[in-house]
Amino acid sequence: MGFALLIIVGALLLMLPMSSRTGKATPFLTALFTSTSATCVTGLSLVNVGTYFSVFGQAVLLVLIQLGGLGFMTILCLAFLLSNKQIGLRSRMLIAQSMGIESLEGVVKLVKHVLCITACVELAGAILLSFSFIPKVGFLKGIWFGIFHSISAFCNAGFDIIGDGQSVISYSHDPLVLTTLAALIIIGGLGFIVWEDVLKKRSHKKLSMYSKLVLIVTVICLVLGSVVYFILEYNNPETIGKSETGQKVLSSFFQSVTTRTAGFDSVGQSNLTPLSKVWGIILMMIGGASGSTAGGVKIGTFALVILTLCAVMKSRPDVVIFGRRVGHRTILHAMSLLVLWLVLTVTGSMLVAFVDNVPTLDSMYEIASAYSTVGLSVGISETASVFTKILLIIYMFFGRVGIMTISVSFMSRLGKSKGIKYPEGNFIVG
Repeated sequence: MGFALLIIVGALLLMLPMSSRTGKATPFLTALFTSTSATCVTGLSLVNVGTYFSVFGQAVLLVLIQLGGLGFMTILCLAFLLSNKQIGLRSRMLIAQSMGIESLEGVVKLVKHVLCITACVELAGAILLSFSFIPKVGFLKGIWFGIFHSISAFCNAGFDIIGDGQSVISYSHDPLVLTTLAALIIIGGLGFIVWEDVLKKRSHKKLSMYSKLVLIVTVICLVLGSVVYFILEYNNPETIGKSETGQKVLSSFFQSVTTRTAGFDSVGQSNLTPLSKVWGIILMMIGGASGSTAGGVKIGTFALVILTLCAVMKSRPDVVIFGRRVGHRTILHAMSLLVLWLVLTVTGSMLVAFVDNVPTLDSMYEIASAYSTVGLSVGISETASVFTKILLIIYMFFGRVGIMTISVSFMSRLGKSKGIKYPEGNFIVG
């Protein structure tokens, strides 16, 4: 309800004549789509944000991105702290759930750390980006560009205000911009839980099972994603085929980073080969870490499903990670989330392909991008029918609010059973 209210307020503000450069009111559906995309840190847009919205409109988007990235309950906790009011048990439980943690111990302290780290990282990113933006667009505009793109990258939103309608393609040969954006995206995608664990333990051996798994799988995804993109796009003249080897490596790495969660485009998604689009959908599905600004089924969930598959193949009764056994209920949740992602993505892409008469692979890429709150587009959103635009709004909202939050709410009611256990039946699988 908090996210929905924020989206509506954002849409109403974006509809104001002062939010557009032309001084005309923005149509409601366009404003609602943009507000949803910003609040859900996705990055899909029906208009060129840099040229369509005024500075006021861009500021509204930036506030929505920051609030959506940090989470509604984190901002509520900040409001409590600023007003010196005591945070009740129910509010602590909601904050803990929104950040993906189970324990209520140290919730307020964690929120304080999150806010401090966020401010420091975004400020550092803004300063670094300004060094590239100021020489090209001027001092004040360069500072604004640095702040906007730093927050957008850290919150994994993918919105840009460069104004040429090509995301960061015009800066694809600027190592400072691409590496800074990539670093912000990665840090934002690791999640608040991993940050806190790393800052407390400061040793890989002392990290929790979850933090170790997230860090290792993140590195694997970054390296593997870069290598696969490098191979698939090496000879594609529409993307990186005409670039030098060093530029190809940088573009492949950035594409690997941004596809899992962020939405900044440095190569042109519509020009990717079909195999690269399929690979991109897989990376979108994986996403970032739980309790982060990223989307997808979450990297820990995906890793758990793969490890469960390995355990089954090896005929092991339990899934063991770093000497710790994972509960069967957690495994069922992970499996459910993955299946739910596949079902909703395939269903949505078939609907879009049928209604708008577009290639199925492109429609799946767009739907996966919306549902995983990535924001990369092959050009379907801007020319889509009203049905598709509304469907994308629903998918962005559902993807950001969190399937896990909804499923946990459902399972908590389901858990109030009468304790009845039915006799086991034989079931043939495979």
